Amino acid sequence: MERIALPERPNWRERAAELGFEFHTFDGEPYWDESAYYRFGLRQIEEDLEAPTEELHQMALSLIPTIVASEALLTRLDIPAYCWPALEDSWRRRDLHLYGRLDLAYDGHGPAKLLELNYDTPTSLYESGFFQWIWLEDQVHRGVLPAGVDQFNSLQEQLYDAFAAHGHGAPLHFTCVGDNLEDRGNLDYLIDIALQAGCDARFVDLADIGEWQGQLVDLGNAPIHELFKLYPWEFMVREPFGQTLLTSQTRFIEPAWKMILSNKGILVTVHRQGLDAHNSAGMG
Repeated sequence: MERIALPERPNWRERAAELGFEFHTFDGEPYWDESAYYRFGLRQIEEDLEAPTEELHQMALSLIPTIVASEALLTRLDIPAYCWPALEDSWRRRDLHLYGRLDLAYDGHGPAKLLELNYDTPTSLYESGFFQWIWLEDQVHRGVLPAGVDQFNSLQEQLYDAFAAHGHGAPLHFTCVGDNLEDRGNLDYLIDIALQAGCDARFVDLADIGEWQGQLVDLGNAPIHELFKLYPWEFMVREPFGQTLLTSQTRFIEPAWKMILSNKGILVTVHRQGLDAHNSAGMG
């Protein structure tokens, strides 16, 4: 792996504005930085990044059955007791989830190490899936990068495939705190992909979601059958309407079982599982 410094594109801010990247700078701080890029070898990508990512993901999923069946573990993770039945039901049904983000540390040698699981409300979608590709194409066109180089992710394609497989029935609502630039930018990106994939995708501000006879509704008082939320479960279940969320007929993306994997306490459990696996392998 190499970190290679290079000049910024002289017009990248104008390009960002043209493409709706309104949060490339906010609160006086740069959000997007193109003063350097990283170059990986194929072995590093396949063995040091992709393989441990898949292993860590499977380790995390394997913890859920034990946790949902244990009041002690659910209490240790500070998940409210009234959420426990909904968590168990959501996992038993294998409610579909869209995505998650693993934050890794990697120095170019050996497998990447886990820093954090962000499995409920990860962002970084727009710049990783789209604007980074625009940067790559521009730099190849300008002769800064050689022809034939590729972006190390297929995020946009996989999101498209997921929405296309989702089905095109009832409206799919998307929500976040509407005046949060980063969240709204990521949500607009997801909505655009969902629309391209044939979904009836609609935005509703989190503040505009209401409740009618135990069901979540939009501003037009229409039932919200399915809701992608860029707002943490750990906040939602502690809101005054928290119990209504879990008893309504709304299907959530991300599903209720993501409360477990988005919990920071899960990192201790993943770490212990990794140590157990390492010790077992050593004994063998």
